[in-house]
Amino acid sequence: MTKQQNYQEAVKIYILQLRNLYIVPEKLAQSKSVTRAAATIPSELLVERVEQIVESSQTVGEMTTTYLECSDQAQREASEIRILAQAIASLELVKDLLERAEAEEEGSSVEVTRSGMRGSEFNNSIKNLINLLETPIEAGISSALMQNAQVRSDKQRPNDVKQAKADLEEEVESSLSAICEQTSAVGWKAATNLVLMDAAALRQGLEFVSKDAAHLIDEIMVGVGSLILRLVKAAIRLLAQVYNWIQSLLGKEIEIEARQQVGKWLEDLKQEQPTGKFAEGFFGQLVIKIYNPNAIQEDIKTWVAATQVEVDRLNQAAEIVENLAKKHEVRAKQIDRILTIIAFVKKIPAIKTPQGQVITAAVLLGVLVYTLSSGYDHIRDGQIVLNERFSFGIPNRIIGVHEVVQQALEIVKPPTSITTAN
Repeated sequence: MTKQQNYQEAVKIYILQLRNLYIVPEKLAQSKSVTRAAATIPSELLVERVEQIVESSQTVGEMTTTYLECSDQAQREASEIRILAQAIASLELVKDLLERAEAEEEGSSVEVTRSGMRGSEFNNSIKNLINLLETPIEAGISSALMQNAQVRSDKQRPNDVKQAKADLEEEVESSLSAICEQTSAVGWKAATNLVLMDAAALRQGLEFVSKDAAHLIDEIMVGVGSLILRLVKAAIRLLAQVYNWIQSLLGKEIEIEARQQVGKWLEDLKQEQPTGKFAEGFFGQLVIKIYNPNAIQEDIKTWVAATQVEVDRLNQAAEIVENLAKKHEVRAKQIDRILTIIAFVKKIPAIKTPQGQVITAAVLLGVLVYTLSSGYDHIRDGQIVLNERFSFGIPNRIIGVHEVVQQALEIVKPPTSITTAN
């Protein structure tokens, strides 16, 4: 079979397991004298199914990451949002498994005290993942844009060159502003979680690699029962997978270096914020400083004034620039959901331990690095510079605002005016 056929076969198995995950066997429902829809799956059966899903999830995740470096941008974009959607679904499962472990340890009956992870948020996460996996990867991010209600704009583009130039500059300003705001909102959540963590856990999180997870499980679960151990082991394996996928979004070597640089940057920022908590506005100012959208607008303003391209090229560029902000919003919403689930997970006793906090810190650091890199990638290529001292490269999977306009306006000379703001 071809690579694509192997991938689709693995995806089919994974989707079937996801759909069946919380279905209660008919005999079990009858024994409880309830309908299958009303019954809650026992933890023993759920963890057995999750242990199988962990293997399928690993296979699909690894195969999806191979598309991150393909030559087709649509497939690169599709693989990114699939990986993020898989991370969300896995974190939903982590939350359920750890809550069930907590209930087992307390001696309460999870079937009586709660209805399991079959609420709307979990169902939406699974549904979104399945929809993405069932959409041909060649379709790119279009299905996610439809799910996000971000359909193609019906805006009428001008026929006059002068107005088309003004329209392009307006779209550039609007998209740059939107991308910076989206990055600021989710980046602030990740950074705030990190600076409020125990300093020792944060330092160990900087050095974390997923193979450390097994050792940490053993430290966390000393003296617990076999079912609790299985629940926690499955949860930590999924959490380690999420970490690996976030790492793959940047490339392993880039992510390790970037995580170190961002960790040092956060230490600097903690000195600037002695209360230990960032104001959202403060983090927004940092994003503006890193991305420097004003310099990009100045470049584009110069190019627009000088270009002789036809109106259709100007309108096409404006359309692409507008959609870049919409595409970034899809990723920003996925990152926001990841951070929301992590905020719940980190409060569960097994993860509140020092060992659990190390894994959480590693994941959050990866998410923060990806958040900064993804926003930057949608704007321009190059290196991210933090506080004029720390820098790291990005994968450059997207043709960002700056490059889109440069190509459309047939600007031959490479840009020279963009630098990180002081």
